[in-house]
Amino acid sequence: MRLLLESFGARVLIESSDDLSEVASGLRDLFARRYIPSFIISEYSGSSYDARIHWDVTSGEFRVNEYSLGDVDEFKISSPPPRPYTCESPYFFVLQVFARQYLKKGYLMFTDAVSFTDGKGDAYLILGYPHGGKSSILTIALANGYSPLTTENTIVRVASGYLEVVGGTDVLVLDPYTLDRYGLDLRVKPDGSTRHGYLIVDLGKRVSKSLFPVKIKSIYVVHCSFSSIGASKKLIKGRKAMKTLWQFATSIIRGIDYYEPYPLYLSDDKLDELQRRYLTKVSAMYEGKFYEIFGSHLDVFNEIVRER
Repeated sequence: MRLLLESFGARVLIESSDDLSEVASGLRDLFARRYIPSFIISEYSGSSYDARIHWDVTSGEFRVNEYSLGDVDEFKISSPPPRPYTCESPYFFVLQVFARQYLKKGYLMFTDAVSFTDGKGDAYLILGYPHGGKSSILTIALANGYSPLTTENTIVRVASGYLEVVGGTDVLVLDPYTLDRYGLDLRVKPDGSTRHGYLIVDLGKRVSKSLFPVKIKSIYVVHCSFSSIGASKKLIKGRKAMKTLWQFATSIIRGIDYYEPYPLYLSDDKLDELQRRYLTKVSAMYEGKFYEIFGSHLDVFNEIVRER
């Protein structure tokens, strides 16, 4: 049985001598779209692909048994079908495989990154470490009539003089306390909740594909807390700009973002150099438009959209 995953021009073949129907079901789960940028899954009917995964469906733990990197990347894994909470490693492995293909196709993927647009042709790229406030900022944007574009992993393209968002993940997981804390009306009905009580909003059925691509106006690294008051920001420049961009652009492909039993390292000298060239351009393009910002989620949001 053969399946094909396609995402932003990257094609990943999954094949097995076992039945892959449960694998396909797991990849169609909303959980997959929380982490893997927009993709379609279908039965493979021929033509080229960029990576091939041979998947032995087992009842044991997820394992990568062999792999080789080249023009076509090859992986042999053994794993149960992917399932939220019980077998999540395959989701993050597939994400990592795609991260390598995106770069080979000429895209950058920023992880821990959300984006939204003002509807007037400008987008804001929001980077942040775990629990830094990204999803709350996106929640506030949604409640204030802005259009969320991406929710966790953001795919961008280096255009002439600027970056543009071309897509990414589109499932928002938000803390309902954000709504209570700031007195917000979400404007949409949640599509469910996690076992920990976070609300799930499927933006894929709410955000028009015609919005893309969107020019990124400015980039922010957010550090927010519910106990903070006000907002303060400072420019990121020089070596720190490259260091920060490198962290968010390379952590998936280099295996810094953990999954069990341990992630692979899927970059190489050629892709590292390509990544460096792209990020050097981004650092220069956004000199004076790349900030670190601290404060309450609402005040930080207001400061971001106030910037002209």
